[in-house]
Amino acid sequence: MGNQVPDAGQSAYTTAQVSQWLQRLALPPSLRQYATHPSAFPHTLQSLRTLMRCQIAAFTYENLSVHYSPSHRVDITPEALYQKLLGPHHRHRGGYCMELSIFFYHMLLGLGFNVYMTGVRNRTRTAGIPQGEYQGWTHIINIVQLPDQSRHALDVAFGGDGPTTPLPLNDEGTAFTNLGAQQIRLVHDLIPKQRMASLPRLWIYQYRNGVDRDWNSFYSFAELEFFQEDFEVMNWWAVEKTVHRRNVIAVRFLRKGDGALFAAAKGTKEEEGSEPEIIGKVMLVNDVIKVNLGGRTEVVRHFQTEEGRVLALDDYFGIRLTEEERRGIDGWDMSLDRE
Repeated sequence: MGNQVPDAGQSAYTTAQVSQWLQRLALPPSLRQYATHPSAFPHTLQSLRTLMRCQIAAFTYENLSVHYSPSHRVDITPEALYQKLLGPHHRHRGGYCMELSIFFYHMLLGLGFNVYMTGVRNRTRTAGIPQGEYQGWTHIINIVQLPDQSRHALDVAFGGDGPTTPLPLNDEGTAFTNLGAQQIRLVHDLIPKQRMASLPRLWIYQYRNGVDRDWNSFYSFAELEFFQEDFEVMNWWAVEKTVHRRNVIAVRFLRKGDGALFAAAKGTKEEEGSEPEIIGKVMLVNDVIKVNLGGRTEVVRHFQTEEGRVLALDDYFGIRLTEEERRGIDGWDMSLDRE
């Protein structure tokens, strides 16, 4: 398979590749049969929610290719993504939003879902809290329409602040529990930058860290279909000019049974036949490892050298960088070994 963009609505991946992905997801028993018969995969909200949770737990959100590569570029063509994430030498690599969302899109197409991608405007942050203006398109999500005509936004690559469930596109603004006391929702409204009240309203992803807290907004998007060519432009800007250029990041969501490294998570196990449950997340941010198991975020490891960071990537995320990738950060301003 080459790097040509497939026709609209056609998955870039073969049935065998979709099957391999389903096997990697560690689906619950009720869905495992479809790993060998992906064309029969049920198009229900429950199955979609399961796919999303399995996806964010199986594939780490990370921007390592920006820093640990000779080119410091990110290839978002579907075939390159497949080889990185599921190829014979994947080494448990993940990717950042452009990579994971495009990969997920083609897998959903391969399962027969009615899905399209759209661009997202993130807000600027101060001390990690979104409180600035909405910026240009630097993020992407998938929108799925189910057979019952309901529409749902699926964001599998917003890092530690991402949703762990599909969010319905309706005017009800239903709140969903995310991690711990955090709640999330989509509201349909104008953003402050919009000058004309007659313009179409946007979908706004919001959160609050407790029922007694105020809602705050992360990002907004419209129901406008974006294409691979749009993301190629966005990918260049995101890699060169955004947080991905200024930080080394990895985020892994934890399912029950995945938290063996953390005492508070030991003994947790998904019950046979139960729906996957996200119980926490482990994060690498530059020179620290943080963990959140549904409560507060705590620093569990700090390192001062590249050797320490590379070891942490293996220990906490299973990511094993090649020697060429490790050398890619030499002389780079984000290297921990710079003098």
